[in-house]
Amino acid sequence: MEDRRYSDQYQGRSEARYYQDVMLRKGGFDDLLWRSEQKLLRRLMSRHCPAHRAASVLDFACGTGRILSFLKPRVGSVVGVDISQQMLEIAKEQVPGVDVLCADIVERPEDVPGDQDIITSFRFLLNAEHGLRESCFRALREKLRDDDSILIVGLHGNPLSRRALANLRNRLVTRSRPALRSFGMADMRALAAKCGLRVVDGTGTGYLPPTVEKLLPRGATSLVEGMLAGRPLLWKYGSNLIVVCKRAPLPVTRESGER
Repeated sequence: MEDRRYSDQYQGRSEARYYQDVMLRKGGFDDLLWRSEQKLLRRLMSRHCPAHRAASVLDFACGTGRILSFLKPRVGSVVGVDISQQMLEIAKEQVPGVDVLCADIVERPEDVPGDQDIITSFRFLLNAEHGLRESCFRALREKLRDDDSILIVGLHGNPLSRRALANLRNRLVTRSRPALRSFGMADMRALAAKCGLRVVDGTGTGYLPPTVEKLLPRGATSLVEGMLAGRPLLWKYGSNLIVVCKRAPLPVTRESGER
């Protein structure tokens, strides 16, 4: 059975609520990793956009608003864009007063505001189809204000992380399970090159498997992840990576011979 297209996911209210209440539930494993990711995100914003307090920011594929909640008190203005109205309804509950927009950046790019100092996009690339990834990131490139503006991308399927061990276990033990999807730094660099972007920085977290959380004392997982998050060399093996991109010249297309 084929996976549904990305644009068809989370269109129903029950699906959107499951995403917020189960996948991102407070105290869940994903929430524990998010605590470490926030520290890394703050560091990258300060490093690459020191004036972020006055920045204009767009959160692409904003979902139920977790990144919006982080950004709102830290930037000048922020708008969330998603293709699911149901996800946006929850985002408005989670982040009161936030500006959100239901729009398809590929079909109607003019509906998405441009001149952005910072664009963020988390939990999108792993589940999106190959063609959609390139179309969206080419469109996002055009929404950056200038060559100093940054695109911060969250990747949560690093193939060099514990995900590789999980895939090995599935092949050897539970052979009926399909391989877990992956998207890492090599994939990000290849996508960036196709879309007129360049990777200028990266960091990561997510070293312990979810099963370990149940074996360790309460709070230990968060403590360990916080200590290891963003460590030089080690971060490349985290399950959740955060990458910073800037604009680069668009590649020459074979069809048009133009940039």
